Amino acid sequence: MSQVMCRISKLSSALNHFLCFRRSEFSTATAAATPYLLLGNFNLYDPRKQEQVKIENKILPKDVYKSHKMGSSRGWLASMNKKDSTVRLANILNPSKNFISLPPITRDKYEHAVNVSVSSPNEEDCVVAVKFYGSRVSLCRSGDSEWTRIDVPCPSFFSSTVMYSERDMRFYLNNCNPDYTGPTDFTPKTGLITPVSGYMRFPFSDFLEEMPESDNEMRLSRFKIQQQLVESSSGQSFIVLWFVERFTDKGEVAPWGDTRYKNSKDLCKKTNKIMVFRQDEEQGVGPYTDDIGDLCIFLGDNESFCLSAKEFPGLKPNSVYFAGHGSGFGICDLASRTIHYLSDATPPPGRMFWLPPTVSQ
Repeated sequence: MSQVMCRISKLSSALNHFLCFRRSEFSTATAAATPYLLLGNFNLYDPRKQEQVKIENKILPKDVYKSHKMGSSRGWLASMNKKDSTVRLANILNPSKNFISLPPITRDKYEHAVNVSVSSPNEEDCVVAVKFYGSRVSLCRSGDSEWTRIDVPCPSFFSSTVMYSERDMRFYLNNCNPDYTGPTDFTPKTGLITPVSGYMRFPFSDFLEEMPESDNEMRLSRFKIQQQLVESSSGQSFIVLWFVERFTDKGEVAPWGDTRYKNSKDLCKKTNKIMVFRQDEEQGVGPYTDDIGDLCIFLGDNESFCLSAKEFPGLKPNSVYFAGHGSGFGICDLASRTIHYLSDATPPPGRMFWLPPTVSQ
């Protein structure tokens, strides 16, 4: 990987250098029937045409535009006001949808949000879950006067993400320590609007044999492994493992557990591999697969989702589109296990969110 991936740039210069592909205009008044990658400053990337598009008119209120972006889910972009901690949800691709205003959310001074999950694309019946780093999960329904706080007692879930399962009608924390044997139901007996459960982390032993280049488990220490639970509209469910590694500006591997690189800023990140396992509804884990048919999985710094390539011509079937903070974005072909980056330039700073298709009404 070239050294330019490790270069630290300011937002303006990085964004101009990063968006070096063909540009076109995008109007939110038309149907936005395609997934997009939100790059910031109303710049989007269309994976179907592999080009950058620019939203013609800024449709977000100034207070939302300048708020801290917490995450996105089911087309909603969640932002928190830095002054009063109120939360607002907006669908920047669908101007016909209303904004969802939620009350101030309680958090510790230095506590940061991991991600956001929304139970429905409709503002009338959606429940919003915000996962903070640590033991806190907060839930709120549109119209509620306050958030419902859930304390998760196990440290194994501190950095976990949250996702909503339409099949099970509950929220899952899906990134647990494989050695954890404690309870996984965190739902209080009374007063909770939607159940919250922990999803057990995929045991390392189940996929080591699928890594022919791995001599032993110690090799895993070079990776940061993110686990995601993804459901398709047809009811299929997958466990996705995202392997990210770090490098110095000289191309040397910097293992995540190596304390020598703890405070180093001159490191770049790269997706090494992505592995998909079919979920077993009863046992939770299932067999490894390199064939998910015409499906495409989208992984980012937000809640993951799944689309059919047949319904969105231009998408590559049997693949995973990924976009990570500091590591750029690309496509993983599951059949060949190859990674293709869609740009080798320095990615713009900040978290990267995939936005699912939405159609104006």
